[in-house]
Amino acid sequence: MRVFAESGFRGATTRRIAEAAGVNEVTLFRQFKSKTALINEAAELYARRRSEEALPDEPVSPLRELSEWCVAHLVLLQESRELIRKCMAEVGAHPQIAGCVRQGPDVVHKQLLDYATRLVRQQGLQVSRDDVRVSCLMLQGSLFADAMGRDMMPDLFPRSINRAGADYARCFLRMLGADPVSPGTPPPEASAANRSNGAPKGAGSNRRKGQARKPRPPRGT
Repeated sequence: MRVFAESGFRGATTRRIAEAAGVNEVTLFRQFKSKTALINEAAELYARRRSEEALPDEPVSPLRELSEWCVAHLVLLQESRELIRKCMAEVGAHPQIAGCVRQGPDVVHKQLLDYATRLVRQQGLQVSRDDVRVSCLMLQGSLFADAMGRDMMPDLFPRSINRAGADYARCFLRMLGADPVSPGTPPPEASAANRSNGAPKGAGSNRRKGQARKPRPPRGT
């Protein structure tokens, strides 16, 4: 990965890779049939690192969980920034590495989509699957743009990585209309969320007996 990031597909010869790894070039070919196969294995290793920073099976504290997840992936993306840039620059000339480039993003998208789908179901949010998917893509794109552009345009992004992770997570939850603190549908009328929106405690108590409660629109709309 280091040799490829420094020299690109053509410059990362098997001899240079073998020297960097401290092995014989023949040994390298016994393990990997081609240079493309070797790069693919490196990409799989990167994808496995991304999968280690998984979100929990069931959301418990969405804002905290997503903030920590965003920070972890920003760090991983920044650590691999030069490799990612080199891969993207060389896909046109070497289309065979396109599959390598997308392995990490595929892992991240599945993690986020699965978590968001569970969150929407858990909180009973009125959000379509297409909207959930687009929201996930927008968060994923924000993380990628931050990691790739922060060194060139630092003023464009939140001041620190931790602040960025929390900000991105908060906006993502707003897009879904999700409760950022606790799972489940919030208690009607007396919830802290309602009070923060100006509804007094016990609001709605003047409804006539037996009158059906009007459904509230999902938050975030």
